[in-house]
Amino acid sequence: MSLRSGGARHTALMVCLALLVSGCDEQRPSVLLVTIDTLRADAVGPLAGMTPELDRLAARGTSFTRATSVSPLTLPSHATVLTGLRPGRHGLTVNGVAVPELSAASLAEVLSEAGYATAAFVSSAMLDHRHGLDRGFDHYDDDLLVPGGPPRPHERRGDVTVDKAIEWLERQTGPWFAWVHLYDPHAPYAAPGGRTQPAREAYLDEVAFADAQLGRLLSAAKLTRGEQLVVVTSDHGEGLGEHGEETHGLLLYESTMHVPLVFARSDQSATGFPAAGVQRDDLVGLLDVTPTILDVLGLPWDADLDGRSVVRPGPPRSMPLEARAGWFYYGFSPLVGVRLGDLKLLGAPDSDPAGWTLHDLASDPHELSGRPGRAHALRAGVLPTAPDREATQVADEAALRALGYVGVTRPVASSSARQDPRDAMALLEAIDEANTQLVAGQGAAALAALAPHREVYAGVAELQLFVGKAYRSLGRHAEAREALQEAVRLQPSSLGALHELSKVIMEQDEGRGGKAAEVPVLLDLAETLVPGDPDTTALRALHDVVFGDPADALVRLAPALAERPGAPNLLRVQIRALRALDRDTEAQAVEARLDDG
Repeated sequence: MSLRSGGARHTALMVCLALLVSGCDEQRPSVLLVTIDTLRADAVGPLAGMTPELDRLAARGTSFTRATSVSPLTLPSHATVLTGLRPGRHGLTVNGVAVPELSAASLAEVLSEAGYATAAFVSSAMLDHRHGLDRGFDHYDDDLLVPGGPPRPHERRGDVTVDKAIEWLERQTGPWFAWVHLYDPHAPYAAPGGRTQPAREAYLDEVAFADAQLGRLLSAAKLTRGEQLVVVTSDHGEGLGEHGEETHGLLLYESTMHVPLVFARSDQSATGFPAAGVQRDDLVGLLDVTPTILDVLGLPWDADLDGRSVVRPGPPRSMPLEARAGWFYYGFSPLVGVRLGDLKLLGAPDSDPAGWTLHDLASDPHELSGRPGRAHALRAGVLPTAPDREATQVADEAALRALGYVGVTRPVASSSARQDPRDAMALLEAIDEANTQLVAGQGAAALAALAPHREVYAGVAELQLFVGKAYRSLGRHAEAREALQEAVRLQPSSLGALHELSKVIMEQDEGRGGKAAEVPVLLDLAETLVPGDPDTTALRALHDVVFGDPADALVRLAPALAERPGAPNLLRVQIRALRALDRDTEAQAVEARLDDG
């Protein structure tokens, strides 16, 4: 294994020295890290009644009542869990991006250097290995395909993921580190046998299903050789309508930032941390997971991490908070914040005037009121809005939208003030509703949801994108083209807008004998944004079929199909190209493969 960054190499050397000093690692426990995506802290515990397995684990370990995430998004938060760095430092600030390498050794890299077998089992496309979290894992299971399931799945149920993890655990004979990620509480809510409405009850059914899978996993881990250190937490919570946020990602309120955190040992006779039945209320965070695990194992960690070990309570400290989704997807101001004890300062530094609000969670735990915080001393602890490291886009646009996120749209630079996303929740709800209606094939309803906001937010590319999608679904191509051209003008890096505009132009020109000459230019730009994106390839090949040479389309499709042989969008274009070349027998064979899939 190669630890590529300077910090990683330094940590590897420290691990080697620690092993030389400690000698045999026979007594070092294995580590099971379980992250239950989108799990609110108040959905856990005897009062909620939805998590008996996690509650039993907490009763025999140490639980933290005031644990906070650093970001309300899946990829940034998990990168923080595995590195102890805030998003601005590891570079994964939103979903759908990647960094060439993490700027510190990940937990998996350190444990691999220490002789652990390492494996990860993830349940969401947001944690695909392309985003960079696979480093240090001997085995990284992100294959979400299941027999009879969708050909391009964006998530998999927790029972399937746990089955994979148990298979791996049963083969282990020495110390191991397993990270198991359960995605079930994430929207859309569809627990097996559970409710689908109302949203809160449907969400809680997903929480209960994930908890049952946690119980299966813990039972299997007990059967493996040696002692285990078990850590269970979440990346963020869920809005469930509080503060106008149905899901998560945009705001920094406790509904999405307060998470459960439990450390426990399988050996109840062990002394020290974690101790059975201990509940602590000191402020800790996901930043602290990696250094705490390494401290329990007696292994060193990089002193430059943003987190610290919480084996022993330390002096009060401020915790950074950030939400860059509003900036990345809509061009609004990012939200940043800092928490110290029960005081929490939130602000939109790029808005005018910059809105800073101070909340006291002791007197107002639901953050229903706040007072102006522009001049408060906590402002000194707010981190810069620009990340220390830049990431590149690698997202699967369809996956983001299917999971309720908007597309990957890095905003253009602006010298003017940006809107505070807390003041634009009505627009965001309307776009979410429009997305839901479009999935259901209701273009007119989508337009109706967007109509009240079209004049005020005409300069928001995401609004124009959804207006264009709605018009296209209704066959109103001229209006769709106008809206989508405006979306591309406002946000040239919107992969979704480039794709949608290309589709509209081809549909228009195919019917009226045009050449769709703009389409290759649009798709060349899309290719630079997300190299190798299968949707870009499929559209470019479709342009070859309709407006150029179908043989060129087959050549273009070949490498993409070699990587994704069952991708329906690629196969459908391949069928059209074969039929255009009168290769009907081959086309029928591909159709059979498509039907089988």
